[in-house]
Order: sequence, then C-alpha cells, then structure tokens
Amino acid sequence: MNRDDPRLTYNHPYKPYDIQVQLMDAIYDTIQNKYKVGLFESPTGTGKTLSIICSSMTWLRNYKKTQDHSTMGSNSSNDNDPNQTSDSDEEPDWVKEAHIKNIRSRTSGLAIDYERHLEELSQTPHAGHTVELGQRTHKRKKRATNDDDFLPDDYNSDTDSNSVETKNAKLQQEINQIMKRVDGSDGKTPGFVNTCPVTIFFSSRTHSQLSQFAHQLSITSFESSLGEIAERIKFMPLSSRKQLCIHPKVSSLSSVSAVNDACVELQQKSDKRCEFMPRVNNPESDQLVQRFADYSFAVIKDIEELHELGADLKVCPYYASRRNIENSEIIALPYQMLLQQATRKSLGLSIKDSIVIIDEAHNLLDVISSINSVSITRKELSSVIASLKLYYNKFTKRLNSGNRIHLMKLIKLCSLVETYIKNCEIQNKCVPGSDVLIDELFQGSTGDLLNIHRIEKYLDKSKIAYKIQTYIEQSREESDEKQASSPLLFKVTAFLKSLVNPSKEGRFFWDKINDDTEIKYLLLDPSEMFRDVVESARCVLLCGGTMEPVEDYYRYLFPYVPGEKIKKFTCGHIVPQENIEVLTVSSRKTTVFDFSYHKRNDPSMLRELALSLQDICERVPNGIIVFAPSYKYLNQLISTWRKDGNLAKISTLKQVFLESSDSTSIESILRDYGAAARGSGAILFSVVGGKMSEGVNFSDELARAVIMLGLPYPNAFSGELIAKRKFIEETTLSKGGTQAMAKKNSREYYENICMRAVNQSVGRSIRHANDYSVIVLFDTRYNSSHIQSKLSGWMRSSIRPERESFDMTLERIADFFAAKTLTKR
Repeated sequence: MNRDDPRLTYNHPYKPYDIQVQLMDAIYDTIQNKYKVGLFESPTGTGKTLSIICSSMTWLRNYKKTQDHSTMGSNSSNDNDPNQTSDSDEEPDWVKEAHIKNIRSRTSGLAIDYERHLEELSQTPHAGHTVELGQRTHKRKKRATNDDDFLPDDYNSDTDSNSVETKNAKLQQEINQIMKRVDGSDGKTPGFVNTCPVTIFFSSRTHSQLSQFAHQLSITSFESSLGEIAERIKFMPLSSRKQLCIHPKVSSLSSVSAVNDACVELQQKSDKRCEFMPRVNNPESDQLVQRFADYSFAVIKDIEELHELGADLKVCPYYASRRNIENSEIIALPYQMLLQQATRKSLGLSIKDSIVIIDEAHNLLDVISSINSVSITRKELSSVIASLKLYYNKFTKRLNSGNRIHLMKLIKLCSLVETYIKNCEIQNKCVPGSDVLIDELFQGSTGDLLNIHRIEKYLDKSKIAYKIQTYIEQSREESDEKQASSPLLFKVTAFLKSLVNPSKEGRFFWDKINDDTEIKYLLLDPSEMFRDVVESARCVLLCGGTMEPVEDYYRYLFPYVPGEKIKKFTCGHIVPQENIEVLTVSSRKTTVFDFSYHKRNDPSMLRELALSLQDICERVPNGIIVFAPSYKYLNQLISTWRKDGNLAKISTLKQVFLESSDSTSIESILRDYGAAARGSGAILFSVVGGKMSEGVNFSDELARAVIMLGLPYPNAFSGELIAKRKFIEETTLSKGGTQAMAKKNSREYYENICMRAVNQSVGRSIRHANDYSVIVLFDTRYNSSHIQSKLSGWMRSSIRPERESFDMTLERIADFFAAKTLTKR
C-alpha cells in the first residue's frame, strides 16, 4: 500500500508514523461502520490530536461527497410537506433527473460563491483590526459602581405580572429570535448553505487544550466536497460568557456565574442595555453578526482570537458565534457545554447523528460526576448567612416586599441547614460516607419555609446572588479584606437546587474537609447522564493518552451499549522499544519496598529509599522526576531526609526541587528546574494527581528518569469514595450478584483509580520519537501480574518478566544511558 498518497494517510500534513496511520484507520472505521462508542488510547507524544483531526475530517468530506446526490434528491419543494400530493411520480425519469440536477447546481453554486467570498476575506483584515492576533484591543477593566447597581428589580412571585419573570420571558424570546436569524445577510454577502447534516464535536477539559486543537486544525487541509474549488474547514470554538464577553464591566467579574447573571441583567435594562448584544429586526446588527460569522470561517480562530474579532467588530462573540453553529463542520467546546443537556439546549446545539470526540477522556467518569455534584460546608454557610444579613440590613428600605420576604426566607433556610449540621456534629452523625437524611433536615420547620421551590425560583429569576456577591466583593475591596476563593452564594444556590431536584442516580452524604463538616451531593451513576450523548450521536469517540484500565468505562459509563457496538484500540508508543526501560524495584538488600498505608513510614525503608535515589542520581543524566502518592507523604519524606542528612546527600548529586500545593508557584519551579536539569542536573519531587502529573509535559532532559513511589491509592476514608464504593456494591447485588462479586467490583474500581493515576503521571515523560527515558516503579506490588495488567500497554511490553536485584537494576540503568551516549557519537 502506497502510504505517500494523501488519501491513504488521511491528508495528514506530515508523513505519519505507522502507529498514527493505525490510529487513523481505527477512528475512520469506527465512524464509517457506525460503532456506537470507540475507546482509543494513544500515548502522550504520539500526535494523537492530528490523527483525530485528519481521520474524522477525511471521513466527513468523503461523506459530504457521497451525500450530495441523495440529499439533493430529497430536498425537493414537496419535501417539507410529506402529506402533499404530487404528479412527480408520473413524470419521466429524465424530467426528475433534470430537476434534481438543477437544485444541486444551484445549491453547489451558492456554496462555491461562499468559498470565494471567504477567500477574499482571508486576504483582508477585518475592520478595526490593528494589532497582531492574540493581542487584545479591548482591555478588561473595572468600572466604578454605586449602590443602585446592587439593587434587584422588584419581585412579586405570587402574581402573573411579576416584572422580573416578564422581563426574563421577553428577553429569552428576543434572544431566540436573534438566534433564529442565522440566514440573515446584508444582501451582498452570499449566505452559506450547509450541505452536510453531520457535525464533529471536539471536547476537551481545559481552555488551553481547545486552543491547541484549533492551532493543530489550522495546519491541515482536506479534499473539497465541492469538486472545483478549495473548501475551507468550517470551524467554530464555543466557550462561556466568561471567556468571550467584551463588555468592560461584566467581563471583569470574578466568576462564571456572576458573568452569566450580569449579562442577563444588562440585557433586561432598556436604559443600560449591552451595546454589543445583537438586535432583533435590525439590519445593521444583522450585518455585523454576518460579518463576524464570515470572518470566523475565513481563517481558523481559537477562543482568544474570536474574542478579539468580536471586540474589533463591536459585536458580542458569545451570541454572534451561534450564527455559525448549524454551518460548522467542527465545533470545539469544553466538557461542561457538551455533557449538560440543558446547556446544549440553551445554545441551540444538536448532537443528533453527530460525531462526538472527547479528548483526555481518562477522567470522564469523574468529570460527569463533578459537574452534576455540589457541596456546602458549615463554615461556608456561616459566611453566606453573614453576607446575606449585611446586604439585607444595608438595602432593606430600598427593597420591595417581595425581595425582602424572599431574602428573609433564604437567610432562615441557610440558618436551618447550618443548625442541622451543628446538631449532627454534636450527635456524632457526620461520619464520612454515611447518608445525610434530608427529611431530618426540615423536621419542625414551617410549611412556608419548606417551599424551597419558591426560594430556588427566586434565586434563579431575580439574579439576586450576583447582586449580593458583587456588593460583598466591593465591600471587601474597600476594606482591604481578603476575598473568598470562590463565590459562596452561587455555591449555596447550586446546593439548594440539588435539594429541590435531586437525581435518583445521586446521593447526599457527609464528609470532612480539614476541621470542617460538609454535606455533599454526588452523582454516583454517570451512565444515565451520558446516555443522552451516546444515544443521540452517530458515534462517540473517547480518546486519551492513558485510558487503561478500561473496565470502568464498560461498567459505569455505557453499560447499556452492546459489546459488538464498541470498538477498542490501543496503539504502541511512537518511541522505539530501545528508548524505554521500565524497571520494578521490590527491595534493596534485605529491605522490602512496600508503600501500603500501614508500612510506608517504616524508618529502615525510608532510609534505603534515600540511598536508592542517590544511586540512581549517580547514573542518570539531567533531570529526574519522582512521584509521591500525596503531598502529605512527600512532606514527610523530605522532613525525614532533612533530619537524617539524606536530602543533603541527594542535593550534592542533583539540585533538589519540590512541587508545592500552592499552584501559583508552579511556573517558577518548572522554569528553575528546567534550567538546572539541562545544566548540571536536577531532581523534582512531585505528587500524583498534582499540577505536575496532570498538565505538565516533561520531555528530553527534563525527565531522563521517572520514579514512582508506591501505588497512589486515593484516600479510602474520604466520604466520596466510601459513598461511591457502597453504591457499586449495592448495584452489583441489585443485579443478582453475590456479596463476593460486589466486594470485587468495589475493589476493582478503587484499584483502577490508582492505576489510571500511575499511567497518567508516567505518561508525561516521553514526548517524541527521539526521546528516551528510564521508568522505575518502587513497590513490591508492581511485580504482581494483576497490577501490571492495568499499566498502559507500552509500559507492560517493556517490563522484564523476571525479578531482579537492585544491583542489577542499577546496572541496567547505567547500560541504558551508556548506549545512548554511544548513539549520540
């Protein structure tokens, strides 16, 4: 097979490696043959993103070409009315074919005209564009406020003429009208005709990962489905108001919830209405939105550049970007937008028959649970009650009776929950993982207060949380008081909503956060929340660098999908076998390395571990990354070695760096570590699940060795894990399983969390085909075939089957780097 043919390499911009072609083959096959779910593991550094783009876009363009004839044939004038009779059945075939050809020609002509229009736009900067892309012309800054800004509109929940609700209803109607005008144009710009019913949705965890996807997409091109003219990739990134808002006052707010509420409120005010919001039945506004849509298609843009475009054109990018949703071939969006049905509905996003690609899917189970979960602590409630009382006392004379009554009810409700927690603490009921009895919470309360629906409705309709939060924040600024790290009133609002509408797949339970007591609502069964995505889409592709072990996805994410409709693919590493050495260390001399909870603090083991690290430092050039199971254990190790002098000995061999739990220092630590590693050498002590293990890539000299200390099992006594394992056991038993099976499934889930963390951390070390590294797994349990079966495939294949002494391990490390030195010569 000639892989130089771009059609056989999926139009990859470079000559792909064999494993990249294998991955693209597997993705194309999954889409083409209508598998419902695809699980794809492609190790970090193997060009996964480009492989995803090239295979899915090649399929889409091929599909558009084959659909041209069938869709044109079905789009006759009678298509919109299936009950309408027609004489077309009696027409000769040549008449039908001529009619279809005429429609196809006219539609294709419009699409070709639009491509020419986009080509012209790509050559000319958009109006007002005076800086390089990535530099914002619009500066976000805070404006002075007065007390009137903190007052809500009058509220009357018991009348149909409620001013807030009426305004909200009218506003939503107006927004819907704006969004329906997707075909509006200035009469000169050819409107784009969407000839393909399939859209690719690409979703990832962070804003930076989505921006990276946009940049990767920008270096690709694909065969045109229009034949005679090059076809641009129709790409649209979507994001929150927080990322896209260009209004100076609103965009300066600290939280997503505050920005959302402020945006809606600004649209309600006839005298201070947002100047950037598209207008209904306004030709000038329609032209602006269409220009925004055209420019965003002319050149692929990430979220930052979309914000820049909106600022230059003086049109809201959050709303204007919706103009392109129906016409996009690829839409990039964060997890929250894709995975929440209500959010998709509000955006007008339909994933029916689409291709849904979820990147970094190793954490998908946790993501679905977390975005449908909420918690509140006793101390947070106390802080919120104080804030509510402060606001009420300040503005009580200026609030109408509806606002005053509902604010007092809100204060009483929060006080009720706080008192309940205090009483349970006294009675020792707040055992982590045990159920919170919601019925007990409201015992002895008045029926009026128990109508949480009304309070929840008030919070939702009045946007009072935003008003109070901004007032409290300004008060703290003026008094130089330190602000809370998160907007607590929005957290309380979310918690009250969970009380009103708890899912049957979730549970309220107790937990402890340091010395504080927490009530947590956790979604325990993410499969039902994910079902809507799976059943709506043509297929769902879950991709990641470290998907192993995969059992949890089958059991807890899509148990309702038949096995024959799931395709699983794991590709090897792009790095040749001789560039990877995976070594397990069970012991040193007579000391066994066992980092299980009850043995990890053994003084002799800690001493032998320090000596082992010194031996490895002597044999490994440049940088070494050491992963500890937790910050607490890392601090304990460092403290012990400081006292016994072993840390000083390690520092004579490599400059020592420590990951801090304070994320603000990450960049400076990485910068200094990188400089030292490339120079005389350095060792970085990091934490599994910390910033270094998740979001940082260690390539080349930064990680010539990766050392894993023990198996990083999560805290078995956390309320969340206890509740989840209890749910798994109950579910197993409810399906006819035995007690032994229930315990086994619970244990497997616990183990899989640990092993995914191991795979994720180690996977940061090798980034490209010429990279090389030694991976050392310290713990006798790594010699278990059961544990090894849960490692990523590329690691499993590199582990030596026989147990070896530590001296032999050191010899292998020395030989490995000696061979690399010879290769360089």
